[in-house]
Amino acid sequence: MTERQDANEGYTRGGVPARTAEPLRGFTGVDWAGLRKARHAPMESGAFVASSPGCAMRIWVLILVLGFALPAVAQERGGCEATDYAPVSIPLVATPASTARTLRSISRDELPSLVNLDAVGAIGGGWLKVRAGQTSGWVSARYLACRLSPESARTTLGDEAAQVMRLLKARDLAQLASHVHPVKGVRFSPYGTVDSRGDQVLSASQLKDAFASRQQRIWGADDASAKPIRLAFADYWGRFVYDRDFAATSRVVFNPAGDVARSVWDAYPSAIVVQYGVPESETAPAASLLLAFEQHNGKWYLSGIIHAGWTI
Repeated sequence: MTERQDANEGYTRGGVPARTAEPLRGFTGVDWAGLRKARHAPMESGAFVASSPGCAMRIWVLILVLGFALPAVAQERGGCEATDYAPVSIPLVATPASTARTLRSISRDELPSLVNLDAVGAIGGGWLKVRAGQTSGWVSARYLACRLSPESARTTLGDEAAQVMRLLKARDLAQLASHVHPVKGVRFSPYGTVDSRGDQVLSASQLKDAFASRQQRIWGADDASAKPIRLAFADYWGRFVYDRDFAATSRVVFNPAGDVARSVWDAYPSAIVVQYGVPESETAPAASLLLAFEQHNGKWYLSGIIHAGWTI
């Protein structure tokens, strides 16, 4: 895996994997990419542009406060839904391969009754194993996204997520590497916007010794200056991974919805996402650390670490 390789690239719309229209029903989403572009754009007639770091900071604080104030924003029900690329009838195939034999077709009316059984990840996509009626088979992740309810997500991954958070706090990369997705690696996103092309992705083997490396990588663009975030891994970690005591927070939400998580769901549509929120204090604004876990051959692996909020 190269330094700039995007392990989850593919099926994009505006730089992030496409999802079904209005994936978080009932909530107004933020155009994160547009907001970040507008952050550095000149003021135009009749348009509001966050043209100062203080203004951008207030936007982040408002978004995060709303996220904390609405803990029930998480979806009440899980299930499967078709993506924008899905045909009217979705093929269910015998093995996770484009050349596999088609077992049957799945109609849109059947989607709510599908049972998600497993998944295999791949660079640029993957496959979901589902049961449709009495038939089990595989559907391309290009066509289908399946998500657990918050309650099911907590039951499935509560202990695993807590262990990963403890390893993050302890800076134990050797043990953390064993939780990293074996095919996709783990993507690091410095802000709430997940950039499938610009964010850095490290494999498990690269992560193990990352603190010892002084190699400077470009992790994205700084929200305040728009300049590239060029840092060694240890420096990036201190600013954009564990800059608050996320392990100590009681504000833990499984499979959240709302503006903070919207971009995360675009990038990881069938994941379990765990949000650790730290409220505003006298010395620092509110912030969240979101962990995205994706299923692969019967196990859930860490594939995304997203820092949402203004950095200290």
